Amino acid sequence: MAKIVKSKAAAFAMGNVLVVCAYRASTVVAFCLWTVLSHDVAEAQGREGLAEYLMAEKQLEERQWVKAGNLYRMIVETGPEFLRPHATLGLFRVATGLGEDAAALNLLESLVKDAELWPRDREFWLAVTALERAKIPPGDKGFKGSIRQLEEALKAIEDKPPHVRLRAEIRLAMAELLSRAGRGRRAIRVLTGSLPELRSREWAGLRAYQKARLARIYMEIGERDWAVSLLEEIRHDPHMDSRHFQVAEAFIDGRGPSESCVVGLVVRDDPDCLSVESPGCFELRITARKGEGKQRIGEKGQVITQWFNLREDPFRTVNLLAGGSLLEVIDSSVTSSSAAPVPVIIEVLESSSARVRFRSRSLSLPLPRFEEYTVYPDGRVFVLFGTEELLPDHSGMELRLTTPLIHASDGWQVIDPERNLLVKSGATFEGPHLLLSRLGLAGRHWAVPDDLLLLPANAGGRLITNVPPDARFSTHRKVSCKGCGKGGKMAVQLRIMPSFLEEPDLAEKYRGSYQHPANLVINAGELVLDDSGDLNFDGYNEGEGCHVVRGTREVELRAGVYDRKDPVIKFVLPGFVGLPDVRIDGKIANSSSYNLSWAARDTLILRWNGTIPAGGRLRFALK
Repeated sequence: MAKIVKSKAAAFAMGNVLVVCAYRASTVVAFCLWTVLSHDVAEAQGREGLAEYLMAEKQLEERQWVKAGNLYRMIVETGPEFLRPHATLGLFRVATGLGEDAAALNLLESLVKDAELWPRDREFWLAVTALERAKIPPGDKGFKGSIRQLEEALKAIEDKPPHVRLRAEIRLAMAELLSRAGRGRRAIRVLTGSLPELRSREWAGLRAYQKARLARIYMEIGERDWAVSLLEEIRHDPHMDSRHFQVAEAFIDGRGPSESCVVGLVVRDDPDCLSVESPGCFELRITARKGEGKQRIGEKGQVITQWFNLREDPFRTVNLLAGGSLLEVIDSSVTSSSAAPVPVIIEVLESSSARVRFRSRSLSLPLPRFEEYTVYPDGRVFVLFGTEELLPDHSGMELRLTTPLIHASDGWQVIDPERNLLVKSGATFEGPHLLLSRLGLAGRHWAVPDDLLLLPANAGGRLITNVPPDARFSTHRKVSCKGCGKGGKMAVQLRIMPSFLEEPDLAEKYRGSYQHPANLVINAGELVLDDSGDLNFDGYNEGEGCHVVRGTREVELRAGVYDRKDPVIKFVLPGFVGLPDVRIDGKIANSSSYNLSWAARDTLILRWNGTIPAGGRLRFALK
């Protein structure tokens, strides 16, 4: 099978994955990574045509029209049935790229007339073909045909709850066509009349985007007051916040997002939600009401329940967790039929631009357990799992990953990160880390690209999964992890950024950098070998993703065999009152190149925003 080459514009959505860790033979605890398993994609895993389709998508992105067209044509003729309409759509895009608009329109017509499409699929493809046709620069006759087809597609999915987002996309496409044709007032009527459908909190991001689009049209026809009024509605909408307003204002003015992940983290403490944002990069939300002091209560036992990719989705229209949670701990000794959500206590431990840490605790299990999350601006999330009481070393600790089958048009796939291949149906995957990715199909709309990488802290940890022969008849898919914990504790790293992790050897480099940390050389003080998340007693805290030193202000980091991206150093008892300057190899560093903050009265956190290449070294000094 050919290697996967996925377009960076590939689409991704989240659903459910359960991870189970056995601390002892009688007690099993599950960690839930949420992901959706595609019904039709899983059916076709490993079949002829899938790798060719992915290659064609890559060639299309690179504007290699002829090569892409040859592959799409082969898939239409000999590929699996579910891929054929997507390949036909690919041929349409090839034709438009070559300027062959008449041939492109004929291809769209053939899709709508395809007798093999199921009625429900026909509605979807009617909408898709209408949206694609709207992208062709029309003459007057073509304009009317595009509008008519969009109206027909809208009527076909009218009053059907699953298609709220698709209806919004069709109306936005209609408004764009009408606006370009000088019919701004009709475009305004199309968008204004549909706003009530988006009034719930669930559609707040989409509502903000549609109002911003309306405001831009008002600006184009010279009615600035109406545009300002819509901006004020966004500003004062109880389901929105200042970020929606800022993005909408930039959109109306024709400016792109100016912020990036290097700025640092921003924490917003609302009554029912704690949000951690890396501006222009991502946002994670913890849905939990405020309790006593710094504590919050998660009624459903979930912690991180919303994840937004701000690079691709600045209006926050797509929650990548799709109603689940990034990690969820449950007691698997309780049967699923009788299990009820167990509330958890969530407490913020640190909150700064350098990192955010919080602890989730559940006291309902025989041995009270906890999870400690550490989030960094570059999309690394470290999680330390453990119990309140120290357990003896359990070398046979097992991790099981379960993916419930959720019927969806597309979902996440297990990728062999060493060979960069899809794990075939009926095959067994075993590797030192797990990469989850979703295939980007041409007909998928309103989805946001993202990959998810799971790395165990222990170098000897192995992830093993048996992919079912036919996902249609499989309720769960299980993955076990061996050798991932010590003494009742286990640490993992989740990477939610960058969005594209299938680049050859990238996942392997991240794993090596995590499991084999850099060397620190100090002339004074000492390495801290007993920090609570340091599972190997080597001065690197796997549970927090940082090196730890005590009683020193200067360290030299030697990269070793791996690149060290955005290294973090925890200085305990550095002997400062205020924030010191940071010097890199003797020179005062620009403040934009690092984050420095107090984690406690006697502990400083330094996060360097840069990469120390393999074999290199860098000296950090606090002055």
